Amino acid sequence: MTRRFFWFDASPTDAESDNGSATDPPTRALSVMGRRIVAWSLELGLLTASIAVPLEMGGWVNARAAEPRRELSPALQWAQRVTARQLGLSPRSLPTQVSPFTNLLWSVALGAPMVLASLHLYQVARRGASGPKRWLGVQVVTLEGRVPGWRRALLREGLGKWGGPIAIAYGLWQVSGAFPTIILLTGLGAVALVGEGLTALGNRPRRAWHDWLAGTCVVDRDTGAIVRLESLMDQESPLLPRSQRRSAALTWMEDDGGLTSVVLNPLGSWHDAPWHGWGRRAFSLGLSGVLLLGALAGVGGTHLLSQWTGDRSRNDTLFVNLVATLTNPAADASARRAAVLALGNLPDDRVTPLLVDLIAQADDPQWLDALHQAIVKRGPEAVPDLRRLNQSLSADLNAQRDPARRRQLMARLQTVNRVLTKLIVLTPNTTRLDIDLSGLHLGQIAQGDGEFVLVLRQQNLAGVQGRGAILNRAQLQGARFFHPGTDNHYNTYDDWVSDLSGADLTEADLTGADLSLAQLSGASLLRATLSQANLSTATLNQANLERSRLIQATLTEATLIRARLTAADLTAAQLQRADFTHARLQQVTAAGANFSEAVLHGATLRGADLTDADLTAADLHTADLEGARLRGANLRGADLRQANLRDADLQDVWLHGADLTGTDFAGAVFFPAPATGQQGFVEDVPSFGDRQQFDQVDFSEAQNLNPDQLAYICAQGGIHPACDLSGLTPGRNSVF
Repeated sequence: MTRRFFWFDASPTDAESDNGSATDPPTRALSVMGRRIVAWSLELGLLTASIAVPLEMGGWVNARAAEPRRELSPALQWAQRVTARQLGLSPRSLPTQVSPFTNLLWSVALGAPMVLASLHLYQVARRGASGPKRWLGVQVVTLEGRVPGWRRALLREGLGKWGGPIAIAYGLWQVSGAFPTIILLTGLGAVALVGEGLTALGNRPRRAWHDWLAGTCVVDRDTGAIVRLESLMDQESPLLPRSQRRSAALTWMEDDGGLTSVVLNPLGSWHDAPWHGWGRRAFSLGLSGVLLLGALAGVGGTHLLSQWTGDRSRNDTLFVNLVATLTNPAADASARRAAVLALGNLPDDRVTPLLVDLIAQADDPQWLDALHQAIVKRGPEAVPDLRRLNQSLSADLNAQRDPARRRQLMARLQTVNRVLTKLIVLTPNTTRLDIDLSGLHLGQIAQGDGEFVLVLRQQNLAGVQGRGAILNRAQLQGARFFHPGTDNHYNTYDDWVSDLSGADLTEADLTGADLSLAQLSGASLLRATLSQANLSTATLNQANLERSRLIQATLTEATLIRARLTAADLTAAQLQRADFTHARLQQVTAAGANFSEAVLHGATLRGADLTDADLTAADLHTADLEGARLRGANLRGADLRQANLRDADLQDVWLHGADLTGTDFAGAVFFPAPATGQQGFVEDVPSFGDRQQFDQVDFSEAQNLNPDQLAYICAQGGIHPACDLSGLTPGRNSVF
């Protein structure tokens, strides 16, 4: 008997097309492969939209929301921390205070993809099709024609289809030099996902890599798919697992030539056997290994415990004897100093607090020196106790008025600070992250013939915390307060950044120091020296930099909102894109400085020397530049709306493309004053030539331009309604 069959090979046949119902969705006109692609696109689009839509909406709401703001929810803080660490995001870019509605929307962005992913896995495992696949009439089945079950669904969707490609893209992003550019990671991820899906085109059964991995295939939900028999029975073909090649419960199709093909039709729910022979063997081996390791650990632990107990007993005896020597009134000074030095080497947790407390009672310089040496041997573990004593002595010193008592307190504080300084120098770089100098008094202390000044020249201080610390007159030339972290990339999550917010660095010397990304908000840098220092992207909001020296310093993209820089020296400093909003820069010296694209909105620059400065595209909206010297300055494309340029020196200034709406030019000097002769008469003004200094510069909306200024502007090609009137173009005998 002859039995007829159709060969589908994951695509509709002529018979299928002819027999299609008029009620079928229009998508059924696509091949199975086409519907798979559409379903994949819909799945990816839904997942992406569940994250992007609430995330963008939350950001939009937060940017426009008024106070009050609240901290991120604990779940969002955790997600933000994990995401930033993996993607190398800068902590500066992470919001900490958001509106309540933003908290809600971002929580949706965190929870919605988890719900969708879980629902997707459930549908594939229990039904063989997600929502888009069901709508498009395709289904995932095993090679026996059953639904995949949880194990195959996790292999197919979690590892093969999504997890594997994304992991490969992330690895390439990390090692290829593309890190930390997020857009390149997005591109690599898209290429990896599409590439994995296209692996279905390279083989006859139209099975992608994730189907090979999970032992599944995608078929038409109504008709199934007929697959050639040799593709299942071939010993070299991985289409069917080896153990199932002779036992697959399939519908066989025959013709006169014998068995040639099989039909894969979706069947009912199926669960893999939870326990196989290899699983029992693996469990037995694992249990044996755990028992063996436990026995070895017990024997080793018993030995270590007995050894530790003996060492502890000996240390206790030695500690008691040394303390007895210290408290013995009959012991001479040399014996007591020897006991202190011996305590410094004793591995006992009680030693460090004892030695630090002895500093608070000592007056003899030699005794303080012995304590100094002993505590240094204790290492970084002494820092918390030294912090406590430093703060206590500092508070007592501020409250004490008796000169003799103040000398005692300053001598003890000097000893504590010398120990802290030496510990900072001797501590390995990775451990310095744990050193907290916040609130400590480490400034200059003059006591008798001695003096303490914190000296940490050329030291690596990356990550050291010093919020509110007193560091006046510290010598920190060439010190490094920043390290890019383990990823060796600037401005990413793992950077070691020092926090000196509110610190007193008055008259400190930070010449050539690296303060990249440093937190210096509210810090006092009065008369500090920061020449050639690197303060790129540093935060100096409301910092006091009056009379500081910042010659050739780099403050690119630094934030100095409401900072005070009166009479500071910024000669040849690099200040591109720095934010000086409402900062005070009166009488600042910034000749040759680069302020290109800097934000000086509402800043005060009265009497500032900006000779030959580069202010290209700078935001000077409502800035006060009265009496400023801008000779030769480049103000091309600058925003000078409502700026005050009264009495400013604007000789040889360039204003092409600048916005001069409402700019006040009263008394501004555009050209040299005419020379006077011996009799006091005004001499002829020389011809201005044809330089076209203000060619196409629009002064139409500028304020308080007098006739002499307008005449010069018109002669230099400027635009103003008055330029069309007669008598305003200066001739050789014009007097201004």
